[in-house]
Amino acid sequence: MKVPRVALSPEQRKEHMVADLPFWLEKEARKRGLHQKDLADALGITRQAYNGRKKKKADGKPKDTFSYGEMLILFRLMGISEDDKLKLFTL
Repeated sequence: MKVPRVALSPEQRKEHMVADLPFWLEKEARKRGLHQKDLADALGITRQAYNGRKKKKADGKPKDTFSYGEMLILFRLMGISEDDKLKLFTL
């Protein structure tokens, strides 16, 4: 049984994208033979600190996990295409 798609408000779409970003990055890294430790090392943080960024705030909303500069570092490390970058940066 297929689940029907639901139209999200711009705020809900933003929250979903922010919450999903660390998991998307890890999935893309695995495709390229990289691990969570490699992502953390590129950012100059520990694996535990990277993992902590995936947790939600106390109010249940997702954290805005990465700065723009950190995302550029990770995109360069993994060779993310311009099309994928554009999709991620567009709400």
